[in-house]
Amino acid sequence: MTNKNLLLPRISLLSLIIFTPSLLHAESSCMYSSIPPLSMIKVSPDNVKGIHITSSVASNLELFKQCLALTDRTELNAMVIDIKETDGIIAYRADIPLAREIGAIKPMLDIDEIVRLCNQHRLYKIARICVFKDNLLAKKRPDMAIVDKNGQIWSDFKGCCWANPYVHDVWEYNFNLAKDIIAHGFDEVQFDYLRFPTDGQISNCWYGAERNNKTARAAISDFVRFCKQGLGAKGYISVDIFGLSIDRDLGIGQDFIEIAKYADFISPMVYPSHYYRGEYGLMDPDAMPYDVINFSTRIAMSKLEGTNCKLRSWLQDFSLKHSYGPVEVQLQIKALSQHGCNSWLLWNPFCKYTEEALIPEDNTDGKDNKGNFYIPFPLEQELIKNEPLKLAGLSTVSSMLTERCSSGYDYWADR
Repeated sequence: MTNKNLLLPRISLLSLIIFTPSLLHAESSCMYSSIPPLSMIKVSPDNVKGIHITSSVASNLELFKQCLALTDRTELNAMVIDIKETDGIIAYRADIPLAREIGAIKPMLDIDEIVRLCNQHRLYKIARICVFKDNLLAKKRPDMAIVDKNGQIWSDFKGCCWANPYVHDVWEYNFNLAKDIIAHGFDEVQFDYLRFPTDGQISNCWYGAERNNKTARAAISDFVRFCKQGLGAKGYISVDIFGLSIDRDLGIGQDFIEIAKYADFISPMVYPSHYYRGEYGLMDPDAMPYDVINFSTRIAMSKLEGTNCKLRSWLQDFSLKHSYGPVEVQLQIKALSQHGCNSWLLWNPFCKYTEEALIPEDNTDGKDNKGNFYIPFPLEQELIKNEPLKLAGLSTVSSMLTERCSSGYDYWADR
């Protein structure tokens, strides 16, 4: 595990390409993925260990400094900060004419101060932008919105309106925001809600273009390509996707492999609580955090072979059906590490993270007291290899490790 106080330079080649917007898929698969490091980055993007921070928390200096203190005390070295949420509000004074025109700018964040503090604490800075679920843009610009078959602005079951993924002006709007936040000093832009709607009377949606799974996948991946070409070496791009989009077409435009051709990082939301009974053959996925991450990561890593895109999964640090604490968070991180993944993000809707699950800053080399890196115990190794896992009772890797950890098991020596 690398100390976040060190600058880790990488050198890579970048092809300089002049972009013309198009929905064609004629380019080679990996030509926009590898870019050189940015001069201000103090953390390797490949080793990000981050937490999500809402714009409300980031705007409250006292709360934000508490989050900074958590990163100082632990292995955390990155923050994902909300810049535009699904309401369409941009949380800082962005230099985007269309955003000013529709009243989207509500500058609750002193963005330059945020950047200064993050740099002071040597943190990697990721700006989260919700793309197509944009209530304000859709309402103010119906020509950019998904409409119903009567030409009225469509909304989902929560009453939120969506921007039309087929409209290039929507692409331009979000790209301009990405470009602006990178110019303010962020290291990476993370696109969320990069998909078509999943709820509401979807059959009543009208896009002004033929909507099928093929064109939906093209629209989403081409948007990523468009932004990657436009940003070039100025900043990294990551994309959030549903965990189940790793290995199947959900009909929402998220094609894992196509997105990975153009993104630098892909972040599936593999929250165990979001999987139905029976996924990966698991009786209760929310109670089996290790197993969910182990299976999903194995599939994702195999699909990323041959691309320059790296996996950086979102992990669960909140409770739904089952209570999640240090053990459950640690098990998810451990499952990633089994596949050589040292980069991850934690999500908690209230920005309250489980410090006990994180390695203290003074012990971030990931070694035990003898200087040895973790090697799986034979029993655990055998269970990992044994597919399908025996699902009778509590005979899973997750339950076995939970029992170890709960009975005084030394997790740090095993990570």
